[in-house]
Amino acid sequence: MIPKRKFTALLILLVISILIFSLSGCQQPTKKPPTKPIKLSSEVKKYNKEPVISLYRTATGAKQELKMEEYLKGVLAAEMNPKFPLEALKAQAIVARTMTLALLEYENGTRGKYGTDASDSHLEFQAYDEKMINDKISRAINETRGQVLTYQGKFVYTLFHSVSKEKTASIAEGFPKLAKKAGYLVPVSTNGIKYAPVKYKSWTVKIPRWEIKNLMGSKAGTLDDIRVSKRGPSGRATIVSAGRASVKAVDLRQQIGPDRLYSTTWTSVKPEGNYIVFKGSGWGHGVGMEQWGAYAMAKEGKTARQIVEHYFPKAVWTQLYK
Repeated sequence: MIPKRKFTALLILLVISILIFSLSGCQQPTKKPPTKPIKLSSEVKKYNKEPVISLYRTATGAKQELKMEEYLKGVLAAEMNPKFPLEALKAQAIVARTMTLALLEYENGTRGKYGTDASDSHLEFQAYDEKMINDKISRAINETRGQVLTYQGKFVYTLFHSVSKEKTASIAEGFPKLAKKAGYLVPVSTNGIKYAPVKYKSWTVKIPRWEIKNLMGSKAGTLDDIRVSKRGPSGRATIVSAGRASVKAVDLRQQIGPDRLYSTTWTSVKPEGNYIVFKGSGWGHGVGMEQWGAYAMAKEGKTARQIVEHYFPKAVWTQLYK
C-alpha cells in the first residue's frame, strides 16, 4: 500500500503531466496564413506570351522586328561581359527584360523619336549588339525566359551600373527625377569592387576650372571654395557648392560627361591651379544592380534570383510567360 503523502505527490505529478501534454503535445502547430498573391497591373498581365519588339538601328536607320527573347540576347551581349559567370548573366537577363518592359510601358520607349519600341543605343534605350551573342548568352536568356521583377504589381525600373564602393545608391542620388516613380530602389551593400578593374577602385580626374565655372555659372565665383555640400544615404555627393552657387552632383557629372567623371562617389573635390580635381571610386550612377557585384555573388555560389532579389530587395520575382 502506497503511503498517503507519496500517493498525493504522485497524483499531483500525474495531473501536471496531463496539463503539459494537453497544452503542448496535443495542440496543432499554428499555421501562418497563406501569402496573398500579388495582383498584377493590367500592363503587366497582358504579357502572357512573348511579345515582338521593333528596334531602330542607329547606324543604318533601319527598323527591325524581333521576338523579345531574341532581342534580349543582343542586349545582354552588349551590356555585360559575356565571360561573366552564368548566374550573373542570368541576373542581367532578368534585369534587361524587366527594364525593356518598364521603358515601353512607362516611358513610351523610342516611339516618339523613331516610331519603334526601342533603339540599339544605350543613350536612348539599351545597348544592342547581335555580333557578341554566344552560347553562354543564349543560355542565360533561355533559362530566365519570361522572368521579370515587379513592385506592387508593376514593372520595376531595373537600373544597373558597373561598380560601386561598398553600397549602391538610392534612386534620389542617381536619378532625382525618378524618385517619385521608383522610391523602391534603395541602397544595399555590395562588394564587386574587389573584382573590378583597378582604374575604378580609386581614381583622380582633373577638369579645367573654366569648364566647371561655365557649368556652375557666375555665382560660383572663383571656385576656390568648391566643395561637396551634401551627400546621400550611400555617401555619394548630391550637391556641389561654390560661392553662392549650388548644383546637383548628378547634373554636373552628366554635363561633364559620365565617361570622363566616372561616378559621384567623390572623396574630395578641390581646386588645384587651373583644374578642379575630383577624387573618387566606382563607375556609373550607382543605382540598382551592380554588375561587378553580380559577378562577385555568382562566384560565391548565389543564383540569379538571389542576386536580383539582393539588389532589388523590395521587388518580387515574377514569371510572365514560359
